[in-house]
Amino acid sequence: MAQPYDAGYKLLFSNPEFVRDLLLGFVPQAWVGQVDFDSLEMLNGHYVSEDMQGRYEDMVWRLRFGEGDWVYLYLLLEFQSTPDRFMALRLLTYVGLFWQQLEKQGQLTRDGRLPPVLPLVLYNGLRPWRHSTRLSDLCHPAPPGLQVFQPGFDYLLIDENQYPDSELNGRQNLVAMLMRLEQAQTPQALRVVVDELRGWLTLDDQTPLRRNITRWIIDLIRRRAPSGRIPPLSELSEVSTMLAERTETWAERWVQEGMAKGLEQGIEQGLEQGRKSQAALLQSLLGKRFGPLPEWAVQRVEQASMEQIAIWAESLFETESLEALLEPGEM
Repeated sequence: MAQPYDAGYKLLFSNPEFVRDLLLGFVPQAWVGQVDFDSLEMLNGHYVSEDMQGRYEDMVWRLRFGEGDWVYLYLLLEFQSTPDRFMALRLLTYVGLFWQQLEKQGQLTRDGRLPPVLPLVLYNGLRPWRHSTRLSDLCHPAPPGLQVFQPGFDYLLIDENQYPDSELNGRQNLVAMLMRLEQAQTPQALRVVVDELRGWLTLDDQTPLRRNITRWIIDLIRRRAPSGRIPPLSELSEVSTMLAERTETWAERWVQEGMAKGLEQGIEQGLEQGRKSQAALLQSLLGKRFGPLPEWAVQRVEQASMEQIAIWAESLFETESLEALLEPGEM
């Protein structure tokens, strides 16, 4: 299900600079080096099936192989808190509708065939995406002779959980900056990334891009500290100044309100489900603060009570090490 802030991400990825950096920075395939990024063109993401069921929310870009045929990037921006096991099936349907429309409009390659498509899922949920990206893994094995008739389909998953700050830091790439902004757990960390963006988005023709990024960051801050009042801002420099002024008052609030939101969800969904949600959130925060978690730490958080999880969350930014925070061997 789409989240209220999906529009902010779609606004960012309606900029060709974001799509270019997504491909250059996070699609490690040789063909990316052969495309003409000046040809990037966003298409209408509205496709209608034979039973008149339409899709409106997806983004499709196309770009050329030099002087050759078009390649289509089917960009599915997925912002679920829970990974979707059947994403390959969903994408197979969407790409099928897209190809169907291209065929009806006569937009085929020069040799009369369907153009290549890259189905891509950009996932930023708290939990790592552990499901297979291959359609065949969703299907029961077919008996001999029937296997050849089963569809083969894969999609490319970019899971932001797999990119720690240590890998993203120093990369002059808009999507890497986006991930660092999302991973920032304090106003200080957020301001560091904002100031880096200010340093290399300085051209006049980058003004619309800067303003789109500023709008997205303001939305991010509102989600982190919903009770804080955010003045109308239009430039990254203004965001940096605001973060510097409110660092102390927001740092603790970000964590506390995030945990409070999880508690509310726990009341609505059942205490055990709420405790599991809190444990998943704390594991994500710990991973971004201290790096990949050892098995003992994962087990300790998963077995902790909601009260203990809340205590750890409040001390997260005051403790120097994972061991000091969780005190392995004691409960």
